[in-house]
Amino acid sequence: MPDTELITIGAFARACGLSASALRFYADAGVLAPALVDEGTGYRYYAPEQSAPARLLRHLRAMNMPLPAVTALLAEPDPARALVLLDEHLAALDRHQGEIRAAAAAALAALLATHGSGGGARRVPADDRGGAPSPLARRNPEPERDSPGTRDDVWVSGPVLAAAIDQVATATVADTELAVLDTILFEADGSQLVLTATDRYRLATRTVRLTRVDAAVWDATVNADDLRAAASWLRRRHTVALRPHHNRVEFRTAATDSLDDIGVEAGEPTTRHAAWLDDTRRYCRRSTHDFPDYRAMLTALAPVRTRVVLSRAALLDAMERADSPTVVLHTTSTGTVSAAAGAPCEQLEPAAARHIPQATATGPAMTIHFAVTTLYPAVATAVGPDVMLDLIAPDQPVLIRSADDGDLSTLAMPRKPEPSEETS
Repeated sequence: MPDTELITIGAFARACGLSASALRFYADAGVLAPALVDEGTGYRYYAPEQSAPARLLRHLRAMNMPLPAVTALLAEPDPARALVLLDEHLAALDRHQGEIRAAAAAALAALLATHGSGGGARRVPADDRGGAPSPLARRNPEPERDSPGTRDDVWVSGPVLAAAIDQVATATVADTELAVLDTILFEADGSQLVLTATDRYRLATRTVRLTRVDAAVWDATVNADDLRAAASWLRRRHTVALRPHHNRVEFRTAATDSLDDIGVEAGEPTTRHAAWLDDTRRYCRRSTHDFPDYRAMLTALAPVRTRVVLSRAALLDAMERADSPTVVLHTTSTGTVSAAAGAPCEQLEPAAARHIPQATATGPAMTIHFAVTTLYPAVATAVGPDVMLDLIAPDQPVLIRSADDGDLSTLAMPRKPEPSEETS
């Protein structure tokens, strides 16, 4: 049994502002290990003094600091040296911002050279979101106020929810025989919102931290097309509340009440094609189909043999440089990782493998083949600057994980090598 002073992972997550699933990711990455893991139950427990490093970890990740740099900074016993590591990352960010500003200035100069000044065109002032003010914006928007809410309301960040929908929607597919494959499962457990989708070849799960801790516990299988249509609206709302109804899920801003609260249940639009009563809410249809038991699928996976942690940008770059429908990942027993293009049938020699910098692998050496159309979307939609690949065997599903404020997990199937690749 754990020491009475230790904290459960759920309570620790709430205290430090990270999701429980993100904490599991950082523990598996070797960044912040729990103080105790119960051998009988597998439950993870944290010590109160780990709260400060966990909060620092959250801030460092918000700065897009890579996992190797975060690990080094947290493990640095000398405060002066830790500040140097932070300054080095800030300097790298400044250089990157300088490159962006230089590219923007060059783009502006090229645009003016091509089209002229446009008769004294002037810059449009930006609003508080950093973009040009919309001509449809209200001149005198009413201030937001708290909704009375119910036990079913779940409050999340609108932009974060929109991003989560975009990320898991890559694992949906329109299938006339299995309509449930074009849906996204929403699960609220009182501390986080979990979105899950699957197209049989991929399974994507994204956790979103709640902006208000409450006791809402519910699930709903929601039409993916409706959610895609609502994503642009969600992206422009600071905070939204979700509430399930019997045939739809309601999304509304903090400045309005649910129609249930004001007694206008009858006549609500039930599809995205219906006219909205106002611009403070959206509705997405619920599916009547049962979502697959994805947790049983994850539980049935064999133990991880090799774990790879690498830069998301570096892995995307390796796939783009490969310029092939198939990418082959190689890990060695010394911990290095490389990528190569899959050999087409007419190619006699395998493509040269390209070393992926700042990538680490722990476990037995392994070679695994992926269709780029399967691996690229899973990596491109990852959260944070790093991804973790849990490898079981060359012919077994690979769990691709990433985390910052929440986490994203995608189960992707590798592919069999071409005969020429096996011969090579």
